[in-house]
Amino acid sequence: MRKTTSFIFILLSVIAFSLFSEGEREVQPFQVAGGITIVDSYDRTVTLEQPALRVVSVAPSITEIIFALGKGDILKGRTDYCDYPAEALDIPSIGSLREPDIEAIAELDPDIVIASTHFTKESLEKLTSLSIPVAVLADQDSFEGVYNIIEDISRLLGAESEAANIIGSMKETVTTVLNRVKGKETPSVYYVIGFGEYGDYTAGGDTFINQIIEMAGGNNIASEISGWSFSLEQIIDSNPDIIVCSKYWNTKNLILETSGYMDLPAVIKGNLFEIDNNMLDRQGPRLADGLMELAKIIHPDLF
Repeated sequence: MRKTTSFIFILLSVIAFSLFSEGEREVQPFQVAGGITIVDSYDRTVTLEQPALRVVSVAPSITEIIFALGKGDILKGRTDYCDYPAEALDIPSIGSLREPDIEAIAELDPDIVIASTHFTKESLEKLTSLSIPVAVLADQDSFEGVYNIIEDISRLLGAESEAANIIGSMKETVTTVLNRVKGKETPSVYYVIGFGEYGDYTAGGDTFINQIIEMAGGNNIASEISGWSFSLEQIIDSNPDIIVCSKYWNTKNLILETSGYMDLPAVIKGNLFEIDNNMLDRQGPRLADGLMELAKIIHPDLF
């Protein structure tokens, strides 16, 4: 089976979640007189004299947050993968996440560049050498990390009240899901990140996607492993009740046509479900909606 470039990219995107997950940030964001200061995921102090009016995003999750905060008009650059909301496609691209076009970013004259996973220290050093402020925000060791990211960005953009509304709404959705699945049976779940000739990948027990599966009332069959690598043999041995895959790149049909996967009892019983994985893989304002959609798959009778 051949995967598309986009499918491989999503696999790499999810695996990269672990890059910034080693421990809590030691210093919490704060604001000082005459300026706005946060501490980013590299433990760098980032300060602006005033809320940014020109921003470049180097991650789809960051772009989604900026638009959710009502600041889409100040976004001057985004990556090739920033495709939500649709309005983002009208903004000039500065290239990929790992290798953004530094010259193109500089020409946009941003007040700040906001990045997340995949952003390399080499890119960071190039931008800072040009005196362009950069904040790397990737607090992805837990579901709650998204709240920190939203709050940090809101401080940089002067949109704290909007952030409070977004986070409040997300927490309401989370509470609804947790209350409905509480005390219910927990079907075993396998979340497909990658499969086939390039290997099998899923979310291990030390990933925040494992936390989402548990919050949605499921039992992740890969919870005992660390990281993302799995195998078809392990899937067969675990015999999951439910398999969840991306709705993009014809993934479901490929699973239905691939030897070994097509013979899994969950697949034969029709318990192979599609989901918009961007709502789960991107640490953005749609994460709570992704939790809700996953819970509906696992416990359709409760919603």
